[in-house]
Parts: sequence; structure tokens; C-alpha cells
Amino acid sequence: MGHAEQCRFAVVTAWPDEDWHSRRLLDACGRFGPACAVDPAALSAFVGEGSDVRAAGEPAGRFDAFVLVRGFGRGGDPDVQFEIYRELEASGAVVVNGIDALLAAQDKFRSTCLLARAGLPTPRAAVAQRPEDAESALTEMGEAVLKPIAGSLGEGLLQVRADGAGRAALRERIAQDGVAYLQELVPTGGRDLRLFVVGGCVVGAMERVAPPGEWRTNVAQGATVRPYVAAGEVRAIAEGAAAALGLDYAGVDLADGGEGATVLEVNGNPSWRGILDATGQDMAERIAEHVWARATGRGRRGRTSGQEETGARHG
Repeated sequence: MGHAEQCRFAVVTAWPDEDWHSRRLLDACGRFGPACAVDPAALSAFVGEGSDVRAAGEPAGRFDAFVLVRGFGRGGDPDVQFEIYRELEASGAVVVNGIDALLAAQDKFRSTCLLARAGLPTPRAAVAQRPEDAESALTEMGEAVLKPIAGSLGEGLLQVRADGAGRAALRERIAQDGVAYLQELVPTGGRDLRLFVVGGCVVGAMERVAPPGEWRTNVAQGATVRPYVAAGEVRAIAEGAAAALGLDYAGVDLADGGEGATVLEVNGNPSWRGILDATGQDMAERIAEHVWARATGRGRRGRTSGQEETGARHG
């Protein structure tokens, strides 16, 4: 694929060879211009009259865009990396996804607040640092999913009820993490949707089905996938969810508990292995094209041309 105007990509990852997603993005970005891996621990900055951010000792200005596929690595200080990414954005560099949007998606409580503020359907949720507050919220909900405040791949998820076992789980989680996040249970029958949004548009979607004996629908937990075409309300909700968090690209998980689609989670650093398996489409190509469009002035943070839903079943 040739382009009259190329973009110089810094794909920020500490695992350019080991990580499947990093390799995919490096290859995809390389079709739109020079692309190289930058370890997040190799970012530095000097502040004088202005700020001078460097990537592996070279001026950051040599790059047109920074793609944070694995923006926090095995070395360095994450808080310093956060601030360097903010400084890059303040300098006018294209950073995808932006650090504040990424952090909002990582924090499930923050995500819930932003979704609710945007008027999007999402289950009731609560966050508590004391067992008695968590128990009160669980009593009001009746049944809920206890989730780590930050986490993915279905790890650390528990279905809890307002009974002795549920209260014990809350106490254990607060003792371990210092906080409990509860999301009201949406009965899904072991099925939900993952919609992939890039540049404000749904560009890929799949239905996920939990394996026998399992309620979690994460691919990492053994769920099977099949293509799905997101249309109408489902599509609009997913696109609105990504916009509410300010994400250039996102994986939006939705479920239908019988009263319409509701947003369960928004992932700012989503896996697209399942989407590739279900639809045959590599989301790395979509992400690279969107970043190229933003960096060359052909797109913006939002909708870009030529994007449409993919899949085989209509919602």
C-alpha cells in the first residue's frame, strides 16, 4: 500500500518481538510510513525555556505520531511516563490513545461515571473502601459482579449476592486491594458483544459465547466468537461510549439483559485477536490508517472516511 504522504510512527512498546499486538501494529504502521518500536522506559525530557522530549535519545519531533500499544513497560517509572505522554500531547504530537483517555478506560469507576454522564446505558455500579459501604451497595443491587478497579481478560471477576459468601468476598477484596468495585449483574446467558471502534466508527464486531460451565465471555477465558454486524442502537451506543472516554480506538463490551443493550466495559487497549478470528479483519490496519490520517491532517479524533461495520449478523 503506497501513500503520497508518509507518517513517521513511534510504536511505544517494551515488547516489540514478544507481543502479538505490538508486532501487528509495527507491520501495519510500516505500510503507511517508517515505523519503529520505542521502549517507554527510553522516553526522557529536558525542560528549559520549553520542553524537549526525547525517544531513545533522539528528538521526539522526528516522529509524527506515537501509538501507545504497550505504553507502560517493564522498566522506568509509570508516573513519569504519564507526564511525558501528556507533554507530547501538549506539544501537538499525535498520541493514540491519549494518556488521560487510556487511564479513564483503565479505571472502571471513572469509566462508569463518564458513561453515565454521557447518558449512555450502563449498569448501576458502586465503589467502596470500607466493607460496610460495599455491603450496603450489594444489598441494594441484590446481585452484582465484583471486579478489580483496573483489570482485563476476565481476571478477578466474581458473581456475588447479598449473602454471607458475597459479604466475605467483599471483605477479602477490600483487604487485598483496598477497594471494591461492584457492577449490577446483567443476566446475559453467557453471551455478549465486543465492538471495535476506530476513529469514531464501529469497524468490527463479534458475539462472544462463554464455554460450558463458565459465565465470563472473555476470549482469554475460552469463549468462542462469531461475526456480528452492529447496526442501529447497538452501533450508536458503542460509538458513543468510545467518544465519552475520548478514545481514538476502543473495544466496547455490550450485553442485552432483555431491556436493550448496555455498556459493560470500555477497553482503551483492547485485544483484537478475537475480532480477527471472527471476521478475518486485522484491526491493526484500521488503527494505523486512523493514526496516519490524523498525523497527515486527513482525519481527526473521531470519524474518518471509509469506515463501516463488518461482520455477518445484524443487531
